Formats: sequence, C-alpha cells, structure tokens
Amino acid sequence: MSILPWISVSLFLGGLAYRLPSIARLDEILFLYLHRMLSRPPWRGLFRTLWPLGTTPVTLMVLLALTLYKWHAGLYAALGYTLGASLERLIKVKLRRARPFAHLLDVEMLQPRHPHDPSYPSGDALRAWFLVGILAYFLGTIWGMLSGGLALLVSLGRIALGVHHPLDVLSGSGLGLFSAWFALALWSG
Repeated sequence: MSILPWISVSLFLGGLAYRLPSIARLDEILFLYLHRMLSRPPWRGLFRTLWPLGTTPVTLMVLLALTLYKWHAGLYAALGYTLGASLERLIKVKLRRARPFAHLLDVEMLQPRHPHDPSYPSGDALRAWFLVGILAYFLGTIWGMLSGGLALLVSLGRIALGVHHPLDVLSGSGLGLFSAWFALALWSG
C-alpha cells in the first residue's frame, strides 16, 4: 500500500491550520521572511521565468502529450487533474483567503499575471506537484527528481511573487500529489 495518499492528505490538512489565528500569524511571518528574501534579484527573475510551469496551459499540454503517448493514461491523468482542480476551486470559493499582496503591507505582487481568485489552496502548486507525480511514474526516477526540483521552485516562486502564503502552497502541493496518486491508482488499478 502506498503512503503517498497519506502524505498528500497530511500536507493538505496541515495547510488548513491557517484557520487558527495563531497559526495564521506564523504563516504570515514566514511568508514575509521568505518573500523579502526571495523577491530580490536574481531570485525574482528566476521565479518570474518559471511562473508558467504552474499554470493551467502547461498542465493541459502535458496531459495532451501523455494522451498522445498512452491514451488511457492520459484519460486517467485528466480525470485526476479534473478532481484536483475542482476541489481547489470549490475550496477557494468556500474559504476565500485573501492573497498576501492584498492584505499585507509592503507586499508587492510580482507575478506576470494578476490573480483574481482567493489564495487558499495554491492551484499553481497543485498543478506543479500533480505533474511531478505523473511524470515520475511515466518517465522514471530521474525525471521525477528533476520535475520535483522544478515544482519546489515553482512553489517557492508563488511566495516570492507575493501571491501565496506558505500554507497555501503546502495544501496545494498535497492536493496535487493526491490527484496524481488518484489518477495513477485508476490507471494501474
């Protein structure tokens, strides 16, 4: 039995701790520390360059490529992604957490495109970590490690660019890994 679903659910639930006022304050303190450190050159340029890797179009292109490679696998991956993206949207609408740049003083939004939805959970981290799970399975350990490093940078980039708190990213990462596990469980089940 795989421990991935347990780890991913734990990451997602851990991110929900922001609902406790004392944890929310610690999340803001950690955000401010990381944002100040990572939003300076050369990091800012790196994170702006990597920004597209967490977006929906990149995820859809990878899903299309997987479908062309193995159409059943692409179908199951698309189902897993649809589940994750639907949960992310539902949770965002229900919890409506403000983005850091919208409520913290001296935080500038540095992302190329202005987000208009709530902050929690991070859909960008969801997509990045979903792709890690899928790519690691189909392309092997080396690609999994490389894509994991990129997903970590994409996730940190969302903090550096001022659009997500650390716990938003943690929960989005968990949701993405769970969605990948779900897709792969369907595929191999």
